[in-house]
Amino acid sequence: MGKTIQTSTTNGMPSGIPFIVSNEAAERFSFYGMRAILAVFMTSYLHMTESRSTEWAHTFTSAVYFTPILGAFLADIFIGKYRTILLLSIVYCLGHLALAINETENGLFWGLMLISIGAGGIKPCVSAHVGDQFGEKNKHLIERVFSIFYFAINFGSLFSTLLTPYLLEHYGPAYAFGLPGILMFIATLVFWLGRKQYVHVPPFGKAYFQTVFGKEGLAAIGRLLFIYAFIAIFWALYDQHASTWVYQSKSAFLNKDISIFGLWEFTLLPSQIQAINPVLVLVLIPLSAWFIYPALSKLIPLRPLIKVLIGMFLCAGAFMIAAYIEHRISQGIETSVWWQFLAYLILTMAEVMVSITALEFSYTQAPNEMKSTVMGIFMFSISLGNILVTVISNYNNLPEAVSTITAGTKTYISLNDYTPVKGEKIEFDGGSGLATLQQNSKTKKFDTIPLTGTYLVGTIDPASKQFTLEDNGWHTIETIKTADMESGYMVVFHRFKHEAYFHMYALLMFITAILFIGVAVKYQGKTYIQVERE
Repeated sequence: MGKTIQTSTTNGMPSGIPFIVSNEAAERFSFYGMRAILAVFMTSYLHMTESRSTEWAHTFTSAVYFTPILGAFLADIFIGKYRTILLLSIVYCLGHLALAINETENGLFWGLMLISIGAGGIKPCVSAHVGDQFGEKNKHLIERVFSIFYFAINFGSLFSTLLTPYLLEHYGPAYAFGLPGILMFIATLVFWLGRKQYVHVPPFGKAYFQTVFGKEGLAAIGRLLFIYAFIAIFWALYDQHASTWVYQSKSAFLNKDISIFGLWEFTLLPSQIQAINPVLVLVLIPLSAWFIYPALSKLIPLRPLIKVLIGMFLCAGAFMIAAYIEHRISQGIETSVWWQFLAYLILTMAEVMVSITALEFSYTQAPNEMKSTVMGIFMFSISLGNILVTVISNYNNLPEAVSTITAGTKTYISLNDYTPVKGEKIEFDGGSGLATLQQNSKTKKFDTIPLTGTYLVGTIDPASKQFTLEDNGWHTIETIKTADMESGYMVVFHRFKHEAYFHMYALLMFITAILFIGVAVKYQGKTYIQVERE
């Protein structure tokens, strides 16, 4: 085993922390800026269906949180955390470049693949690199720094979530994806500039395997894996704020007009609503530390896993509000965006209790030789949660054979065996032989676009069983015929319709929280902190 390189302040704040936090703010601007517009880009620019977009988005997120275990192996066994972060950050930059220069599904694939390798690979290393800066004399500062670290994540996320949707709406995908790429380059540069200020914990080589497959390492992993299996369900719900919650916000019946005491009035874009999440995190982190946690500690022993448990119940509550919103907009009832803000408030409180706590908990419960590995395993729980969303999304699809489609000012559709209801979502994935005229955001001219994407069932004629096709504001879709409909053409409906989708996830989270009670109360762990070396 090598020696730890460079020591920083021994009983105060480590000198490398400002570089790490600055790097994290820029990197998170990059990631969340790209992610904020992903759902809208896929549905509005690539004309994907909501189901297919959901599968792409959560498969990408799953990959982002699967690759951390590979990055952890690279860091802990071979080249150390610093070199791993630096090398994979370059791959990360190339992913943003692919998204910015290629506005097609092919560019999307390569961009997301490279970002998942780069962003995912550095994730466990960055978190563990923060913890490595501390020793016995200043370990009391770890909790504060992890809060600052999370604060930086959301500081970067806030501005990117507001800015990149604006760039996408007014300047197009190249600028919207290009800016996060520039920020990722800056993040990489800042991290490199701090190289002489860090505590560099070297890779552990063979000692790594001795620790991981030793009695102590296997016991630590076993304890944490059991906990992460429960936390994975939380991530299945939480990460939908960048997919299904965005589709909900795209509805014309969600009023996105904001008035602040009548002095400041503006209208949010659907993907900008997510910006409330980092705003709330910036508020709730200090509020929790100074008021909420001390108050709860007077009522119950507020151990880390108790915080996680409370967060799970809150997450279920947030999805119940999302279900209420979906019920209203599916009935064509105008609903204020403030209802979605309320859902975000509860979801963000759940995030603070689960994510920050689990991040710190994972680091302290990991033996020193496998800090990055345990962080990678924790990230894998997020990957599992997103895989679950992809599986459920695929199951939720209900393909139905089309009998006839008639183009015109009003598009009429009839099915072979299925009777839909007004307002129900219907998805087209090409092959209908129809096209719509849609305004190009750059040229402002109307382009002929094949009929693809997610629409609503309009007026239904009981006698002929035909129905019209409408957009998310219940405006009739006009189509033109460009080819004959493919033989056996299928459209897709959903098994979990409207609010039932969100109710299903809320119930899943509630049951998970109930089962987690015993774990939260009885868990006995062991804390590990890096020991300063000469």
